[in-house]
Amino acid sequence: MIVRKMYKAFHKLVNFGVKYFKPKFDFRYLINNGVDTKLNYVVLNGKPTISKYPDSKIIIESGVTLVSDTKDNVAGINHPVILATLSEKAIIYIGKDSGLSGVTICAATSVSIGTYVGLGVNVSIYDTDFHPIDPFERRYEDYKTKSSPVIIDDYAWIGGNSIILKGVRIGRGSVVGAGSVVTKDVPDFEIHAGNPARFIKKIEHNHETHNNLFNPRT
Repeated sequence: MIVRKMYKAFHKLVNFGVKYFKPKFDFRYLINNGVDTKLNYVVLNGKPTISKYPDSKIIIESGVTLVSDTKDNVAGINHPVILATLSEKAIIYIGKDSGLSGVTICAATSVSIGTYVGLGVNVSIYDTDFHPIDPFERRYEDYKTKSSPVIIDDYAWIGGNSIILKGVRIGRGSVVGAGSVVTKDVPDFEIHAGNPARFIKKIEHNHETHNNLFNPRT
């Protein structure tokens, strides 16, 4: 009986410590890596990999969860969340209440994630080609590559292991099927899937609910 009480007391103490100190540790980790956020804005399940180019920005709003530990998502995370800016003035923006599991975001210009966006396991988002198409240009270190902003709008869902390429906008409330490669825009409230991703069908939605979500009363 005494041992059980001691165990319960110890368990409560550990839970209190995790609840009280973990948000501070998470916040300090992000701030030390150059992320613009606030205390209690972001929950880290495992440590993300953050690579921030000088004079670039990584901004994370409130209610965001970054899952980098395989034990925290049974769908199968291959690596930690990676947030990388690749040039001056590049921006990564992650909006309120979004969730990322083992996601890679690389921005040479900008990648913007809206509100309540779900990014499934191992999704990759690249706003750049990384290398030129011309094989002779790739021989030199000072080559130039194309880059164009990526926008993933509010309430979109990107299925696991999908790749979103430069210049793409994923519309509000839209879904990208798992394992897709998206090279063109996805309009609002549509499902696209495949490689390259193609239109599957429209998503039926309640227009009144839609208006309340995206045009809240002030």
